[in-house]
Amino acid sequence: MEGKRRTKRWPVIVGVVVVVVACAGAGFWAWHEQPSFCNAICHEPMDNYVEGYFDDATLMANAHEQAGTTCLDCHEAKLSEQVAEGLSWVRGDFSVDEAGNLSTVGVRADAKMCTRAGCHDFDEVAAATENWGGEPGVNPHASHQGTAIDCSNCHGAHEVSYMYCNACHAYQVPDGWESPR
Repeated sequence: MEGKRRTKRWPVIVGVVVVVVACAGAGFWAWHEQPSFCNAICHEPMDNYVEGYFDDATLMANAHEQAGTTCLDCHEAKLSEQVAEGLSWVRGDFSVDEAGNLSTVGVRADAKMCTRAGCHDFDEVAAATENWGGEPGVNPHASHQGTAIDCSNCHGAHEVSYMYCNACHAYQVPDGWESPR
């Protein structure tokens, strides 16, 4: 009788372990999808980025948060990149500037990234900025430099946006933006 009882328990124990691991994995995955995951694990350098996302109304990241866009909607979570970033963080193999932001950022926002399904329609953006600042024919989204300019040349998701065109021109600078020095 004792032997039969033991043989009947192990499937229950294995089943409980499988359910616990599955629930823990699902919970971890749900947490991984939240912006707070990034700075809960890697305080430096992620605190500034997550705080800006939630609290700094001057940043484009905050506008995305207000619109319900999460970090992973723009920053695709590729396993190979996450492993490399995790190892870099463990080794301390990254540098930050005086503000605590990463000194070298590998993500550039280009039209392909910003116009993905459900995001920005470039034709609508260009139409909305036609005759910029009341100047006929001026449109920062229809540059005479073509498509060589990434969106992030001007739009700073985690930093102040920058009126790149004003390196040569003197166009109206949106509130909260910087002009070239």
